[in-house]
Amino acid sequence: MMPVYAYYLQAPAPAFDAATVKMGGPVEGDLIYINTGKILNGVVTLANATLSDCLKFAYSLTTDDQIAGPDWIKQKMVRFEVTAKAAPETPADQLMPMLQALLKERFQIAMHTEQREMAHYELVIGKNGPKLKDSTVSPAEATGAARLDGIKSNRMTMNKLASLLSRMTRMPVLDKTGLTGFYQFDLRYADERQPTENQIGPSVFTAVQEQLGLKLESKKSPVEVLVIDHAEKVPVEN
Repeated sequence: MMPVYAYYLQAPAPAFDAATVKMGGPVEGDLIYINTGKILNGVVTLANATLSDCLKFAYSLTTDDQIAGPDWIKQKMVRFEVTAKAAPETPADQLMPMLQALLKERFQIAMHTEQREMAHYELVIGKNGPKLKDSTVSPAEATGAARLDGIKSNRMTMNKLASLLSRMTRMPVLDKTGLTGFYQFDLRYADERQPTENQIGPSVFTAVQEQLGLKLESKKSPVEVLVIDHAEKVPVEN
């Protein structure tokens, strides 16, 4: 069977009605607005995102470890702004191939995939089933926050949750739940920055299992990696 990446690399994709890809603004101080991927009414936006962030969103990857290539594609000082507009009714599963094609064109990307063995976690459904509630809000009403002591959202996919958990566990987390909807939850766990005696709440692993009915399983096995053979640091003009 053809790997999913191979299909996306070969299949032609319709183009956006309009698209802008440009360098992001300078980083000033400790605070910077970063949008690593959002879809609203057929408009795809990324703000102050690395090229790796853009590719992760386009290919539904959860961690930088699933992408290999020139160092600059992951460097926080090299950021980009992407705004791509399609018809409001365009489904997300059609927008993603369109975004892939746009990134490949503007950054002149040449790439391939390969299997690389790495330690990682797999997010799976627990033995008693998930404890998730379906989201009841529209994309325009979606809110959420990822903190060092929890993740809260009224509309989030499991792939996005896996991405956020990758940051908390400092290991790649791959979504293997098979859950494809949008969910609402308020996941709370101990802030590991605090001394052990001052930590309040369970570990992130316990919290995921007890509060969401999911589980983080430790694995070391081949993982498909997107390898960037070439990419231009300055995108082609709009």
